[in-house]
Amino acid sequence: MLLFQFGANMFKIDSLQLLQTKSKIRGNYQDVASEKNGAIITTARIINFYYPGSLASPLRDSLYFYIEFGMQVGHVYFDLYLSLIIELTQPYEINLVRFRIWDVDNRIADLQIFLIGADRNTETQIYNGFAQSVKEVRFPDQLVTKIRFYNKNGTSYPGHKLLSFIKVQAFYQL
Repeated sequence: MLLFQFGANMFKIDSLQLLQTKSKIRGNYQDVASEKNGAIITTARIINFYYPGSLASPLRDSLYFYIEFGMQVGHVYFDLYLSLIIELTQPYEINLVRFRIWDVDNRIADLQIFLIGADRNTETQIYNGFAQSVKEVRFPDQLVTKIRFYNKNGTSYPGHKLLSFIKVQAFYQL
């Protein structure tokens, strides 16, 4: 049992209550950047979706499907100096962002990742560099309302400055 004081009032919280509270703020340790958990793409009107409907969304759960012609998978893509911004349904405490960028070829993307805090203004950069295929970025526990992927310098694919995302996940990992 934990005791703490707030002003003149004394409160007690048992361990189970504390664990339940932490679990809720951590999204029950599930992917808080998924469609089923209510996350949305706030930049959806300025980025492009390759495939109709939600099958192009990097927030979908249905990941393993291909378009019949050309073995292409649904994804979002956006131009140089633009961002993919994912807004969560509430502030969640997370410490891991995992994403899969377009990986049918050997391209390497140059990008930055920012977290927007519970105040909805403060941005913290958690990644600045190159990524290929699937990448995990770990960082200190933070309360987050949005995740922003910035297309810093496109990809290594000749003449191709678009940044393409197949899947994005965010969660708290013990």
